[in-house]
Amino acid sequence: MVHKLMIFIDGSNLYHETDRYHKGTRIDFEKLRESLSSGFDLVRTFYYASRPAVATSEQEGFFKKMGYLGFKTKIKPLRESMSENGRRDVREKGVDVALATDLVANGMRRSFDWAIVVSGDQDFCEAIEQVQSQGLRVQVSFFRHAMADELKLKADKFTYLDDIVDQIIINRAVGDPRYEPAFEEKNESI
Repeated sequence: MVHKLMIFIDGSNLYHETDRYHKGTRIDFEKLRESLSSGFDLVRTFYYASRPAVATSEQEGFFKKMGYLGFKTKIKPLRESMSENGRRDVREKGVDVALATDLVANGMRRSFDWAIVVSGDQDFCEAIEQVQSQGLRVQVSFFRHAMADELKLKADKFTYLDDIVDQIIINRAVGDPRYEPAFEEKNESI
């Protein structure tokens, strides 16, 4: 039996942690979707992110391209405020809530058998528990250096993007030493 799958990508978190993994590295989202959905019946892939009030043409083009590639995009505006010291403060608001809401709502409708959450953010633990209470399974996939331990403990399965990075990035020569992780990896046993 082939299980139905939905993928939920925390785009902002993925963007920043990919850059932290190796400066300038970019994900090929078609390849990421293909790699994660192998062996499943893919129902839909959601992509969540934020954008400034006045987005660049490059940002708008990226979001439009994601839509053309079949990703259901949910883009929230960045919120600006003044901090106590008078500096402009820009924060992402609503992205995690949108992802968690869609994860739980689709779980309650039984739109999937398995969900894959592409994020390392422990804020998704409660949403994962809600989905699991419906008898559904959740996998978390993210970079080793940025996946919260709490998320690993809640998920039915977790995988590291580090293990498939050669397959999912843009313009990378396999074995190119310039693309080694930009941080000291911990040796973890699980």
